[in-house]
This record gives sequence, C-alpha cells and structure tokens, in this order.
Amino acid sequence: MQFENEKIDIWYGFKRHIFDFQGRTAWVVEPEKAAAGNPWTWCMEWPTAFVPRTGVPELLKKGFHHVHLQAFGHGNDEDQKAFAAFHDFLTETLGLAKKCGLIGMSFGGLYSCRFAAFHPKKVACIYLDAPLCNFFHFNHVELVVEEYGLKRKADYFDLPGLPVNLAPQLKDFPILLIYGKTDDVVPADVNCEMLLARLEVQNGSGKVDVIARNAWGHHPHGLDDVTPIIDFMTANCC
Repeated sequence: MQFENEKIDIWYGFKRHIFDFQGRTAWVVEPEKAAAGNPWTWCMEWPTAFVPRTGVPELLKKGFHHVHLQAFGHGNDEDQKAFAAFHDFLTETLGLAKKCGLIGMSFGGLYSCRFAAFHPKKVACIYLDAPLCNFFHFNHVELVVEEYGLKRKADYFDLPGLPVNLAPQLKDFPILLIYGKTDDVVPADVNCEMLLARLEVQNGSGKVDVIARNAWGHHPHGLDDVTPIIDFMTANCC
C-alpha cells in the first residue's frame, strides 16, 4: 500500500499512511495481515480520541483496516460528497470491502447516520457513541447554522437530513448505540433516546443493540471492556 506524498508513522503499533485526498487529510491504518474480505472501520470524527476504548486496536489485530477523512463542514452535504468519493477510492482502488463499519462518536454520529442513509450500499453497520442526532438544545449550534443552511429554529429539529429524521433510511442497518443518560453535551432525551424510539418504531427486527449507562455523561466514549464493540463489528463486517 502506497500513496503519493504520503507520511508514514506507527499508530497503536500499526503502520498508518497519511496523505492528501481531494484537499483533505486522509489516513489509512494497515493491519499486519488483512482478514478475509478486507473488512474496515471508519471513524468519521475524533479519530484520535479514546481509541483503545473503541476497540479499533483489537480490530486491527484481527485484520481490519481503519480509516479517517477530514471533514470541513461537520458532515454537511459537501462533506458527504467527499466521504462518498473516499469510500469509492478505498474500495475500487485499494480493494477494501464494499461495505464498511462506521464509528460515529458525538459529532461523528451525525456524519455516520447521514452517510449511511445517503449511501446504504456502502455501509455494513454503525457503532454510534453519544451521537449528535439533531441540533435542538445543542449548545454549539452556531457551528452548523451556515454549514447546514439553518434558516429558522424549527430547522434545528425538523431538517430532513438529521439522524432523528432518518429512521426510515437507517432501519435496516445493524446499529450499536452507546450513551450516557446524564450526558449534558448531547442530551440523551432529544438525541440518543429519540433516535432509539424512532428506530424501534421503524425497526421490528431487533437490529439495534443498546448500552445505556445511568450515571454517565458525554465522556469517556467507548467501553472499559470493548468486547461488545469487537463482536458487533466482526459479526457485521466479516
């Protein structure tokens, strides 16, 4: 595996290729030996945060590749175009599996739900961790007003492309949802629990696995014991 003008370093014991993709910083972490079918995970935001708690190093040991692409617009439509092009590059040029396992932490949950809903044939499963599911009661809404074209306060909740409004498009994906019930950054009632309620209405097949922690805030993401994450990814990506 080689990229033009790449930088190579060691990331959690594995070779990481850092390179430019259409003006955005991209990277691919390479396992020592790829698993059959070339499965891979994609952390869409905060790729260096809580890494051991997300199970990624263990998945690399099992032969998964792991990737990231820089987002400029918090997962907005322009970002989604870049994500789709990056996916096609990884699958068509590098030969990775046609469908990936998404990791969506916080803001990354917004990106992940949108990407899966818009590109269902590119995604095998979604691990959501305290995901931002709408902009209602979001303390940093000023970051996304221009990026998402929010013209009125009703858009903070009603915008069609928000995860809480994408349940019909997400209903067939295996989803692992981890969140804290006392999260004051991404309040559970209008984010994770609202998404969960709508997915359960739409999805009677039991594809949503939930780990809800009572006395837990927004951080840390992930789990002390990453076994449920490993099992989820290997069951759905391999």
